[in-house]
Amino acid sequence: MVKANSYLIALDDGHGLGTAGKRTPYIPSIGRQIRENEFNDRVTYFLKLELERCGFRTLLTAPTDADTPLKARTDAANSMRADALVSNHYNAFDGRFDGPGKDAEGHSLHVYFNDAQDRRLAENIAKYLKQGTKQVYRGIIEQNLHMTREFNGPAVLVENGFMDNEREALLMINEDFQRETAREQALGICDFFGVPYVAAGSGGQVGTPPVSGGTSGDSVAGKRVESIYKGAEGLDFYSRPTFDDKYRAGTLKFGYGFPTIVRKLKVEGAEMYEVKNSRGYVYYVTASPQFVKVEGSGQPSGGSASPPPVSGGPIAIGEITIIGVANAAIIQDRPDRLASQNLGTIRKGRTIPVTGSVRGRNSSSGYWEVVYNGKRAYITGDYGRYKAY
Repeated sequence: MVKANSYLIALDDGHGLGTAGKRTPYIPSIGRQIRENEFNDRVTYFLKLELERCGFRTLLTAPTDADTPLKARTDAANSMRADALVSNHYNAFDGRFDGPGKDAEGHSLHVYFNDAQDRRLAENIAKYLKQGTKQVYRGIIEQNLHMTREFNGPAVLVENGFMDNEREALLMINEDFQRETAREQALGICDFFGVPYVAAGSGGQVGTPPVSGGTSGDSVAGKRVESIYKGAEGLDFYSRPTFDDKYRAGTLKFGYGFPTIVRKLKVEGAEMYEVKNSRGYVYYVTASPQFVKVEGSGQPSGGSASPPPVSGGPIAIGEITIIGVANAAIIQDRPDRLASQNLGTIRKGRTIPVTGSVRGRNSSSGYWEVVYNGKRAYITGDYGRYKAY
């Protein structure tokens, strides 16, 4: 029998929480608009729990509330060699409620042109979506969309209804509908990979599996943990209590962390913290004081904090993601590629704190001034995509 943990499924919640325009019209019955990501985030979270209970490994391509660039999403999924990708969205037609029977409605599944694997995944998911809450089934649609085009494997983008249809708009904040949609997608993914679906309460794991040896009574419980590791590639954290790279969920830059520690665990001869981020997602990170520090009480909202200023050292104003290289970019000690020493490298797709950019010498694109091991260093300007803190 095929083992579910052989497969990594990339899960993508479309857009960011504050992305302009991605929301319903004003809904008088609830006195507000509903943002698209309010649905996309929750159904993706429930899908993560469904799949992990069935034994799959999962990867969130946009684990924060920010509007993560599409390329960063597919780069993350491809770099981790995910076996499939599902992107959840909510559709819109004209941005207004025209009244019952006049608004567009229904769900659809979007795949890339002539991609047999995309279509097979979509067909498996559609089979179950059609059995759930009564909606118009709009079919499987071939489109030139970044998420399905650029992912190196079977991918489907699901439009789960219309934000400018008032009945379907209200489904967006209905938890029963969110959970049902996640379950139907999970059933389709299980069928696609030939893996048995494990229903809730049937003995499978619910979310991340528990580990013996931990305690919620630790003195660190409820406090914040942050990385003090200054390596350019960041500190790894994991989707399960293990140091196995197969379950690496992402990295923490220096000064970044998680707002809440749940407990401390003994894992593989070492210690880890079970932590939650601002969305309530559970992860695991080393508890070694060589790499992390614990401080204060938990922060119930907001995402990771920006890196604190380093006394006497460079202060980061943002970060760059390494692009435009085959494997890795060289980190130099001065902004002159012909008269500098190489301090190290940073792999393509990784991020590093940046203090700004300088003209330098022998590079028409200038240089990014970055923070490397607590000191100023430089990367050729072509090799970074900037994002402000």
